[in-house]
Amino acid sequence: MKTQLTSIDLCILAKELDKILSSARIDKVYQIGKRELKLKVHVSGTGYRELIIAPGYVCITQFPRKVPEKPSPFAMQLRKNLSGGFIRGVRQHNFDRILEFLIEKKDGKFLLIAEFFSRGNVILCDHEGKILGLLEWQEWKDRKLVVGRRYEYPPEVKNPLEINSSSFKKILGSSEKKLVVVMAIDMGLSGVYAEEVCLISKIEKERNCNELSNNEVDILFDFFKKVIEKIKGEEIKPMMILKEGKAVDVIPFDLRIYENFERKEFESFNEAVDEYFSKEEFAEIQKEKEEKFQEELKKLRGIEEKQKRTIEKLEKKSLKYREIGDLIYQNFQVIEKILRVIKEERKKGGSWEDIQKKFAGKELGGIKIEKIDKKGYIILCTPQ
Repeated sequence: MKTQLTSIDLCILAKELDKILSSARIDKVYQIGKRELKLKVHVSGTGYRELIIAPGYVCITQFPRKVPEKPSPFAMQLRKNLSGGFIRGVRQHNFDRILEFLIEKKDGKFLLIAEFFSRGNVILCDHEGKILGLLEWQEWKDRKLVVGRRYEYPPEVKNPLEINSSSFKKILGSSEKKLVVVMAIDMGLSGVYAEEVCLISKIEKERNCNELSNNEVDILFDFFKKVIEKIKGEEIKPMMILKEGKAVDVIPFDLRIYENFERKEFESFNEAVDEYFSKEEFAEIQKEKEEKFQEELKKLRGIEEKQKRTIEKLEKKSLKYREIGDLIYQNFQVIEKILRVIKEERKKGGSWEDIQKKFAGKELGGIKIEKIDKKGYIILCTPQ
């Protein structure tokens, strides 16, 4: 399953984004995840659109993303520098997995660079290429990304669009590695497109390059050119590849390697990329929300059950007290007389112990004096 866009994908996607976003005005920037940004832009004649820049992909999305209540420091810096600015172009750098957004404001020009390899990164530079801010400080053996330094591009990759017959033969002839590896890495095609060339040329991808005949090399180059012509051409056929109903790849044009797979076609490659990456991400967000909702619902149902049991107990007590109240009301005069008699005994100096001995067990008007304790609590009952 594809987790990152390839250089070929980005080459085609950059052309689409450039057409859509050229002259779009940046309204606001959000950091919607640890490594994911959302740019709200206004496209003339269309309205507001949302551009997502994630570690493995970029697209204009139709899937809503929740924004944090408080913007991150990097989002605030991007807002300060880019809000109100116009996107003047979107381009791929040297067929690498790097896209550059050229942004212009009245008070200056900026370059927003999105890297889609390794852990991914987004870097804000001024018009001279000096880093003003970045999503993550990173350091490699040959380059360092920190604020204040000039942005350094990674070592150049091979651009397959510039490979001619002579250089193609030279690359294959100087390698002892497997054919598919050389096509994918040394020629910059990436895995699935390298496998496609091997498949349509009917030459085993696991063959070592130094074992190939001149005729086989010529055949390979002919089919290599066919793939390159598709990349360069404007006639693309974007689609999402499905296996048992689950998306496994998104491609800008048809590939023989997927001829036995289900597919879903789209009007643009951006739409295909959006559904492939965003829909799954959106589904995960919805799943997480549903799980939280069910967890909260379970807690509320537990509280509801507890409250029901409490209400039942209170209702039983209420019924009991109502019966007691009714008895008191029905025998009010007798009870009043009992209390008056006991009160008179107390006035005469009788202790509660003496009063208990004198009155306990006696009946008056159908009411039995059950007990009188040392604190003066009187227990009355009706005869059974």
